Amino acid sequence: MKLKQAVKKNKELFIKKWFQATINTYPAQSAKFLGKDANRFDNPVGATTHETIEDVINLVLDDFNQETLEKALDPVIRIRAVQSFSASEAVSFVFALKKIGEDILDDSLIREFDTLVDQIALASFNKLMKCKEEIFLLKATESKRRIHSAFERAGLVAELKEEDLLGSKKS
Repeated sequence: MKLKQAVKKNKELFIKKWFQATINTYPAQSAKFLGKDANRFDNPVGATTHETIEDVINLVLDDFNQETLEKALDPVIRIRAVQSFSASEAVSFVFALKKIGEDILDDSLIREFDTLVDQIALASFNKLMKCKEEIFLLKATESKRRIHSAFERAGLVAELKEEDLLGSKKS
């Protein structure tokens, strides 16, 4: 049996176990809440996490590349990028797939599945670094605004234009 066929056959089990493993990376109280309800309004983080996991599993069943993986992982990685996770903790949920694959798949498919998980992990790390860079640039721009505003109130500088604030980003 080929890998894609095996994943498709066990798709719901993969999604269920991976979702549970992902929310278990949160503190116990948070994990309990996140796993309770997939309603987007009552539990946006849980719902987004579940949808992202489902999208990634669906992508595995189709043809994909690094760019499409990053796009599929984007919602959950953006959430984890602003939470108090280290970089390794933020992407660790991907590696839970290896253990899940060992439990579900035939031994002959494990090596190929592990390679697939490694590709997902690399895409998630790339996306995390892009998100962290965006956060850093937002913070830097906000700091520039605050400093300039203080100098402006003190009469030490002239009006600053938006392109002046974002100038370092364009360079």
